Amino acid sequence: MDAADAVLLAAAGVTTGAINAVAGGGSLVSFPALIATGLSPLSANVSNLIATLPGYLSSAAASREELAGQRARVRLLAAASAVGAAIGTTLLLVGPADTFKKLAPWLILMACALLAAQPFVARYVARSPAHHTAPRRLVVSVGIASVYGGYFGAGLGIILLAALGLTLEEPLQRLNALKQVLSLTVAVVSAVAVALFGPVSWLSALVVGAGTLVGGRLGVGVARKLPDQVLRGAVIALGVTVAVVLLLRG
Repeated sequence: MDAADAVLLAAAGVTTGAINAVAGGGSLVSFPALIATGLSPLSANVSNLIATLPGYLSSAAASREELAGQRARVRLLAAASAVGAAIGTTLLLVGPADTFKKLAPWLILMACALLAAQPFVARYVARSPAHHTAPRRLVVSVGIASVYGGYFGAGLGIILLAALGLTLEEPLQRLNALKQVLSLTVAVVSAVAVALFGPVSWLSALVVGAGTLVGGRLGVGVARKLPDQVLRGAVIALGVTVAVVLLLRG
């Protein structure tokens, strides 16, 4: 890694941490940055799974107050997330690298679509009447979403928030805290698996990971000064650009 790559990855990490703290979708910044340094899509993805773990840990730790009274629910849904993440990461690691390379641009476009839909999801979740418990359909939904998270990850938080909000009758802040814990669960399971068996670029993951910690704590102030539409639009534009480039490369 040369100095230019290090600066790019550090900046991408700070930006990713800030975006995840404000709106989600930060992996659409860190993933392309890793590819830009010369990593293959598969190596960039597994390195990104590890690099974003510190940011998820910080966000979950900051959500302890909103998690009060949800211990049983957290245990049940975290178990579903762990199983789903294990399946998704296994599919990622045992599948041919060419398969992920072909899927990567479409996964990025899917994540962009999820990010674009986030405001509508948040508004619907905020007013949707539902249930106090964690019914079977929610456990299944969280597990399926976590398969996606273990395989790729970008946009996972939006999927989880939609599943939670359409089923549970809780304030949005408590649903978001639960989402943070489930995202952390997926990140931990995936990170352990790819650390043992994946083509991780450890130096790249370390630089991006350190950046996400800084971005989550300091960069959020800068990100909040931007209108949500501007921040979201910039991330979506970047994601679409990267997807198109990957498609053109074949």
